[in-house]
Amino acid sequence: QRESGAWGQQAAADSGGTAWSRMALHKRKNRLTSFSSASSDAPPPVGPSEVTPLKDDAKDTREGALPSKLKPGPPTVAAKGRETFRVTRFVILRLVGLVYFVAFLGARHQNLGLMGKDGLIPAHEHWTSLLSSCKASKLECFKSHPSLYWFLDVTMLEDETMDYTALIGMTLSMLVVLGLDSFLVMIALWLLDFSIVTSAEHTSFYSYGWESQLLETGWLAIWLCDVPMLQPRSSEPSLPVLWLFRWLCARISVGAGLIKLRGAQCWQDKTCLYYHFETQPIPSPSSFFFHFLPKSVLRGAVHLDFFVQLYTIWLVLLPGWTWYLAQLRRLGGFVQAGFMFNIILSGNFAFLNHLTVVPALACLDDTCFPSFLRHFVNRRYYRVQTAQRSARKVPRYLLDLGLLALISTLSMPVVQNLLQIGGRQAMNTSFGSFKLVNSYGAFGSVGTSRYEPIIAVSEDGVEWTELELPCKPGNVSRRPCFCAPYHYRLDWNIWFIGFKPHQSMLQRRESWLFRLVQKLLLDDSRNGDLSWHSLLDSTAQSHLKKHPVKYVKADMYHYEMKQPLWEALPGWLQGEDVTWWRRTFEETLIRPVQIYNGSLAYANL
Repeated sequence: QRESGAWGQQAAADSGGTAWSRMALHKRKNRLTSFSSASSDAPPPVGPSEVTPLKDDAKDTREGALPSKLKPGPPTVAAKGRETFRVTRFVILRLVGLVYFVAFLGARHQNLGLMGKDGLIPAHEHWTSLLSSCKASKLECFKSHPSLYWFLDVTMLEDETMDYTALIGMTLSMLVVLGLDSFLVMIALWLLDFSIVTSAEHTSFYSYGWESQLLETGWLAIWLCDVPMLQPRSSEPSLPVLWLFRWLCARISVGAGLIKLRGAQCWQDKTCLYYHFETQPIPSPSSFFFHFLPKSVLRGAVHLDFFVQLYTIWLVLLPGWTWYLAQLRRLGGFVQAGFMFNIILSGNFAFLNHLTVVPALACLDDTCFPSFLRHFVNRRYYRVQTAQRSARKVPRYLLDLGLLALISTLSMPVVQNLLQIGGRQAMNTSFGSFKLVNSYGAFGSVGTSRYEPIIAVSEDGVEWTELELPCKPGNVSRRPCFCAPYHYRLDWNIWFIGFKPHQSMLQRRESWLFRLVQKLLLDDSRNGDLSWHSLLDSTAQSHLKKHPVKYVKADMYHYEMKQPLWEALPGWLQGEDVTWWRRTFEETLIRPVQIYNGSLAYANL
């Protein structure tokens, strides 16, 4: 009996202790959740079977629920909450505004020299031709050649009009960079940029794929903003528009990858990068690093190119239905953006790669950005109550549905082009006057040698002075420049003459060079026309102001990188003269010419 009594007392003590321990947990939980007890008296002892088991926190959603002891695993997106893209929209719009600003800045500095009244290929002649050929209403003319000038009654495209277009564009785009999110401002930027592109469509100065890409990206950026009267301010970003950005990212990457796969044989042989960094339009100092990397590394980089542009690009189109899918989509966005930054480091490609980062960012939700940026965006742009933000959603849904239908329809010829249905793949092609959906691609063919046109002027036909452009290779001792995302258009255009046969490129695509030669000989800068001087390097401008020009010629030279960056850099940092290039004479492009009876004539030297 004594033994059984002792056992009974011990069991009672154990059960009582266990019960009191569980009640202590209940008290702790009640304190965390601010629930007050119905009675201040201590609860009586209870048996283990009378204690209600605690709910698992995955099911107990009350604030302050205790963590569960379940085996941890990757949470779903739903468990973490719906993905938000507030910071994503903020960053995308800032970058679009920055690219717009760089584009308008280049137009402000160069377009008068390129297309002004006294420029190389005047735009007013083209605009006058459009006015005379378009007999329909202004709206119909706008549909075929989009431009604000139709509605401003611009009968003569004056230099002041072109100048104001660029200045207004710079101002509005800088406001966007500084934080302005405005549907109307984005429309204005798109129309201003389109007006410049339309004015230049008779030239080769704006015949680059990134001009259409900026227009398409700018068009999507319009609908990423809050639309007045359809939704309140500080509404959540439109998910369908973000999907359209991802679709743009996929088309850019796939187009670039396929044009290489179907292009020059060196892409198949994995040898294109042996030459690319040396023969690209405007090499930067870092190009001298990449060019001299081991050939095994350069071959591996071609594999990386195809891996990123053709194999991993499909990650950007994954939906975020589960945690795994969302992570893969984010990875795809990071891969595409990182690849673009790598290309930015390797040379000067205007704002092409900076612009291509933009649609890749649409793959990233707010958790991919630093916390300080998330806090800033939420405080600055999302102070409206949730109930107000959720109002008037139906009109926005209908608008997004219309956008999806429009882009899907316009994407059909682009997809057919990528699949080569009906012909070979065409890169950097638009399938409509508004350029809403375009095909893209670059460097389907890569030259194995670099040839540079060198322009020289003389007073007596004996001593010649070579004229430099701002960034293209010329003087072998001049350091290559970093200029991206700024686009030196004349430097880019003259690069095409380096393709053989040189005379063919000169006579067809780049015939503006004859006009430049004529302007050098006429010396109209002494009469006040300095607009085209901005296209030249400062040393060339200084020479032309001090010395009259009687003869001009242009020769082709073969250029080769002389030494890698790690060998040239120490001497350059110490202020020594460094020879970056070596060159040899290739052929005469334009024989020495002079002005005879008001026109160009070959000189007898």
